[in-house]
Amino acid sequence: MERMLVVVFDDESKACDGKSALRQLEIEGSITIYRAAVIAKNADGTTGVKQYDDVNPSGTLVGTSVGGLIGLLGGPVGMAVGAVSGLALGTLSDFGNVCIGEDYVEEVSTSLTPGKVAVVAEIEEGWTTPVDTRMEALGGTVIRRALWRCGTSCARMRSSR
Repeated sequence: MERMLVVVFDDESKACDGKSALRQLEIEGSITIYRAAVIAKNADGTTGVKQYDDVNPSGTLVGTSVGGLIGLLGGPVGMAVGAVSGLALGTLSDFGNVCIGEDYVEEVSTSLTPGKVAVVAEIEEGWTTPVDTRMEALGGTVIRRALWRCGTSCARMRSSR
């Protein structure tokens, strides 16, 4: 199942270790990574991109959800960072077609407090245990949601709120 994964760490070093651990899980065949980024929440509340990888652009959603989430977390500054970082100018409009829910963005925003650093990745995983085990061993807090293209049911869900 294709998922948006955010793993929040206390510092950039641990986040880089987390990103490396995800790569190792991909080598082992436990997951497939489509795109990944390391982002940090600055003291002023803005979000900055520390690293960005377009690992496997053949993913179903072509990684647009990673850039979109970064943009939403950072507000206008995050949107500019997303565009400048090569996440593509169309990313945010494409993100509107991906359903992960406002509650997910809120949960990530609440966990990613100033000074924290996170790995944001669009992955394919059959089961959650390999990622959860590795990330928790590194001190990361895992937040994930399944991704799917918005259709009529998702549009109805949004309008009923």
